[in-house]
Amino acid sequence: MENQNEKILEKILNEEKKSKRRMYYYTSIPLVITVVLIMVSYITVNNANKEVKILRIEKAELNASNEKLSKEIQLKSDSLANLMELAVNYKNKRYEFNYAIDKQLYSRYPKQTEMLSEMRGMIQANKVKWHLGGNSPELGFDSPSFASFVINRHSKTRIDANERYKLRELLPSTQDPKVGDVVFYEHGYAMLYFEYRNEPFVVGMTPLGLASLQFDFGPKLLGFGKVSY
Repeated sequence: MENQNEKILEKILNEEKKSKRRMYYYTSIPLVITVVLIMVSYITVNNANKEVKILRIEKAELNASNEKLSKEIQLKSDSLANLMELAVNYKNKRYEFNYAIDKQLYSRYPKQTEMLSEMRGMIQANKVKWHLGGNSPELGFDSPSFASFVINRHSKTRIDANERYKLRELLPSTQDPKVGDVVFYEHGYAMLYFEYRNEPFVVGMTPLGLASLQFDFGPKLLGFGKVSY
């Protein structure tokens, strides 16, 4: 009888243990699910934050691209307006020059005369074209780029390619321009200054191409920049 009771007691204890284990498992499941949900939520939020950061970067880049595009459109619009304005006055504002000027200038301004001869050859060949942002004879030039190009070829002054649109800041200002100095006009014109028989004229790139023009060919005069020869 006693053995029988012990067996029954042992069975009861075993059942209680099983019941406790089942209870532990049942109570652990919600905890495990909660932990899993927390981890999934964390990963989801973290990924969402990364995507937000990426989207913010893309938005900033897009805004920068839009701003750059707007500036380029504005520059091209201004250039078109300048082209139309210059086209009206161009025939009456050209300055015809020939080798006689070279003879008169060479004794006093040899480097500047070499520059003038080279530019005359370019004008006659009509191969160097206007190109907004261009920086080579093959691609073409805009006005500051061409001025920088010939200054680097014929003078002691050096203009870095990335500084060609800062000529007015880089070149020392002067109120008494000499042959070979730069004349700054509105709309971004940077022309080379010359004189013949006390008559000033300028040579440089325009939207209609490389040209020699009267000193007062159209745009408002802004100032002069000194070039070292």
